[in-house]
Amino acid sequence: MTWLGSEQRLPLRSDPASVFLLRELENPTLTELNELWATLQQPVQTPFQTPAFLHALKATHCRGHNTVLSVISFSNAHQAKQPVMLLPLLRYRRGPLRVLEVPDCGLADQTAPVLDASAGNAADGLLPKAIQAYFSELDDIDLIDVKKLHYRVCGLNNPLFAQSECVLDSQTRRLDLFDDEAGGSWRRKAIYKKVRSKYRKLTEMGVVFEEATTPTERLSLFSVLAGQRCDRFRKLGREDSLQREERASFYRSLAEMETLNSPYRAFALRHGHHIVAALVLMKSETQATPVLISIGDDKWHSYSPGMVLFAKVIEWASEEGVRWFSFGTGEQDYKQRFGGEPLDTRRLLKPLSARGKLFLRAREAHHTAHEVLKIAVGRNRDGE
Repeated sequence: MTWLGSEQRLPLRSDPASVFLLRELENPTLTELNELWATLQQPVQTPFQTPAFLHALKATHCRGHNTVLSVISFSNAHQAKQPVMLLPLLRYRRGPLRVLEVPDCGLADQTAPVLDASAGNAADGLLPKAIQAYFSELDDIDLIDVKKLHYRVCGLNNPLFAQSECVLDSQTRRLDLFDDEAGGSWRRKAIYKKVRSKYRKLTEMGVVFEEATTPTERLSLFSVLAGQRCDRFRKLGREDSLQREERASFYRSLAEMETLNSPYRAFALRHGHHIVAALVLMKSETQATPVLISIGDDKWHSYSPGMVLFAKVIEWASEEGVRWFSFGTGEQDYKQRFGGEPLDTRRLLKPLSARGKLFLRAREAHHTAHEVLKIAVGRNRDGE
């Protein structure tokens, strides 16, 4: 691996006895990402910070000179070659602003560092301070903007979520698939009984649940999913973001990788040569998150193929030993029917320059004006 610059010593002002060693890997190849991740003894990560995900994002969204992917390695001073945390970062320009984020580009449903579970509780309290100290040293960034922060990373505290500049962003829902072993009841919820009945009827008609296991199968299924989704969005009069070439290229890049190295998993309800419904899932060792779903011909809609496929994939994840099934951003009604708990997500907005502070003031003023307008419109309607 070729590190950018020399190793940086980062003492913590709040804890002078603690010193972190930082190294930056800029514009990494997939091989370099895999080598760096292999230095963690017990890596804990979401599917959206895996080497394959970052590599596909870099290949499809970092083609200009103004967008650069890098990874910061945090190690304890006495164990320089043993990172306790890897922080993927994306630098880009948003108009005149120089922005830093954990790679998202609208493709990640959760942002976080990659942690090493073997570091123990001692590192847990220091990592938020280490990130804060690193951010305070940056002089080439106007604004840090990290969305979709969950408070936990597969069971460990997310040090980005603890930053004081975080604000409430949205909500998500997460299902603990191990809860069933402890007397939980997610399998006994009415929705699972209902979809099992629907699935029996579908199987009687020759429909099968299957995973696309080869690159060729995954690419073929993605093509069908994209077509079905495009048709549905057109009927609804909505824009389909999957029609953007860089976004479709991102998913194709993941689909064509070998499954061992990719978080991309694809499933379908198939009837002969026809796809009744299709779903793409991002999976790490302990977490799974569905990111794309489509439904085929209208004649199948009375059998709720989308709900059936969703339930089958949850059961598949449980059988694979996945603990956390995350439903992605938003608290739509259908997600609540599958169980789990609602979770608030945060957004880290931290200005590092006068330009960044000006942007945040303008953003807050715009938000206030929008809220005042909503109140005024509501009062006018009440008076009609």
